Amino acid sequence: MRNLIIQILLLVIPLVGVNAVSAQNVASEQIKRSVVIDPGHGGPRPGKQHRDIVEKDYVLDVSIEVRKQLSRKMPELDVYLTRSCDSAYHESQSTDNRLRAEFCNNKAADLYVGIHANALGDTKVKGCEVWVLTLNEKLMNQNKLVGARYADDGDFINPEDIDRNSQGFMMALSRQLENEPYSRFFAEECCKNMASYGLVNKGVKAGTVYTVLYYSECPGVIVEMGYLTNNDDYNYLYSKGSKQEMATAISDAIVTYFKTLYGSESCEVSEAAEETASTQESVVEDSKAEEINEGYAIQLISSMKEVDINDYQFKEYKGKVRLIMGSGKYKFKYCYGSYKSSADAQEDLNHARKTFKDAYIVKYNNGAIVAK
Repeated sequence: MRNLIIQILLLVIPLVGVNAVSAQNVASEQIKRSVVIDPGHGGPRPGKQHRDIVEKDYVLDVSIEVRKQLSRKMPELDVYLTRSCDSAYHESQSTDNRLRAEFCNNKAADLYVGIHANALGDTKVKGCEVWVLTLNEKLMNQNKLVGARYADDGDFINPEDIDRNSQGFMMALSRQLENEPYSRFFAEECCKNMASYGLVNKGVKAGTVYTVLYYSECPGVIVEMGYLTNNDDYNYLYSKGSKQEMATAISDAIVTYFKTLYGSESCEVSEAAEETASTQESVVEDSKAEEINEGYAIQLISSMKEVDINDYQFKEYKGKVRLIMGSGKYKFKYCYGSYKSSADAQEDLNHARKTFKDAYIVKYNNGAIVAK
C-alpha cells in the first residue's frame, strides 16, 4: 500500500509542472516574500580548494553580491544570508546543514538558494549545474553513487538510510510533491543564466538527497557554479568580474522566479537614484547614532567585516543587536542593550557569556565605541 501511495504521488509531480508555477501568480502584494541565500561551507569547512580559490570564500563573496543586487532589483523582497562572514553553525557538518534548514524555515522563506562550487577527480568534467531534491525511489537508487561523488561527507543523506515508513519521510514526500516543480523552474532559469557567461550548461540534476534540502520546507536548490578542477571553469571563476556575473545570473533567476509566481515587479534603480538612496540611508544612520547618545552596552562580537544583524548567531538576541562602530582591525562591534553604568550591565553580561564567551561591557558615545 505504501509503495502504491508513493507511486501515485510521483506520477502527479510531472502533471503539476510549469502549470502550477503559472497558476500560482496570485495578487498578494500585502504578503512579504523572502529568500534565503546560503553560502556553502564556512568556518572549519573550506569546501573545495583548488589553486587560489577556496570555495567557502568565493561563494560568500558571490552571495553577498546577490543580496546587494536584489536590494536594487527587487527592494520589496526580504533577503537573508545564512552567514555573512567565515562562520559555521555547528562542528558537525550534518548538524550544520540541518541548522541552515532550520534558519530557512524560521524565516518562513519562499525560496532557498545554496551557493557552491564543484570539484572532481576527472579534470575534463566542467560546467554549471543546479541540484534539486527528489524522493523518486528509482532516481535515488540510480544516483546514490553520483551523490557520493558530488557531495562532501555530511552534505547529503544516503538514500538507503531513509526510513520509508517514517513520518519524516512522508512529510518530506508531501513537501516534495508541492515544491519540486518550483525548484525545477528556478533551477532551469539559473542554469540558463549562468551558461550565458560561457559555462557549459549541465542542466538540472536530481537524485542526491542533500541534507539541507531534505529538511527545508520551501522550494530550494543547490547551485554549483562550475568545476574548480577544470582549467576552463577555474580560469573563468578566477577571472575579474566572474563573481559579479555569477551573482547577476543567480539574482536575475530569483527576480524571474518571484515575478512569475507572485507578480512582483522588478524595481531597477538608476545609479543616480541609488546614490540618493545611499545618502538617505547615511542620514538615517547618523540620526540613529544621535539617538543612541551615550552609555554602556554589551559587545557580543567584533568583526573585520560587516555582519548581518539578523545572522543566525544572534538568534537569542533577534531584533536587539545593533552595530556600534569602533576602531582598529575589528571595527565592527555588535552590541546588545543600553545601560547607564557598567554595573547595570553586569547581570546581562553574565547571561550573554553563556553564548558569547568573549562578551564584555563597552562604553559608547554618539554611536561610536569610546576607546579606553
